[in-house]
Amino acid sequence: MHRHVLCAVLALGCFAASANDSLPKQLPPAEQADALRSAEATGLAIYRHDHAAWVATDAAIKQRNLAQDARVRGWITEEHDGGIGVTFIDQTPAALYRVAVSKEGVAGDVTALASPAPLTAYEAGASTARAVAVASSFQRCAQRYNSVVLPSATSPSGWVVYLIPGTNQSNVVPIGGTYRIEVKDAAIVSQRGFTKSCITLQAPANAVALTISHLLDARPTEAHVFWSLWIKKAMYVVTPPDGAVWAVEGGKIKLLPREAGKG
Repeated sequence: MHRHVLCAVLALGCFAASANDSLPKQLPPAEQADALRSAEATGLAIYRHDHAAWVATDAAIKQRNLAQDARVRGWITEEHDGGIGVTFIDQTPAALYRVAVSKEGVAGDVTALASPAPLTAYEAGASTARAVAVASSFQRCAQRYNSVVLPSATSPSGWVVYLIPGTNQSNVVPIGGTYRIEVKDAAIVSQRGFTKSCITLQAPANAVALTISHLLDARPTEAHVFWSLWIKKAMYVVTPPDGAVWAVEGGKIKLLPREAGKG
């Protein structure tokens, strides 16, 4: 058995320690498959939008001295023809800068609007959802949070906001404090965290993979997919109720077979 998987299996003792807690149950096979594919797609979307915002911010700082513009209060991202448009907004909210990001990076120059411009209907909806989520009550695990706002796949006029702890350390994964907040009509519909504490994972450059025990679901989530893509390393996730070990790598989730002779 791979050394990192072995480390994950040794972590199964945490399930025994949590025996008095109500552990999640596995879904029927068809529902489980759907949940895994949804986690993969959503985790990849979060990563793409978060990465686009990072690329756009870097370009705007270089081209337009964005860091010195005190009006900027955040950004909104939106899918556009295979790429992602990033709009930096003020507190109004109104648009200040627009940046198109493709798979290759920034597509063209950073557009600085002559004066703050009204947001599109999509941007306005996403901006409202973001503001509601950021102002909500949640356990902060970082001084700075980034956000990704996606249209809801189940509610025509709803939004899903992911709050992501910010970090300047490339060898640390601040997975604790990652949240998913559903918003509709400027009100929170549901909210969940993906951990029970402000856990961080150490990710030294020579590490092949990371391991984590996850007690809140019987399978890995979009948060695990996102952070695995972010750190560019595989993540082994151990889940209840029976200590299943999953490999999350390259945006995909795979259930690892149990070692011969093991339970």
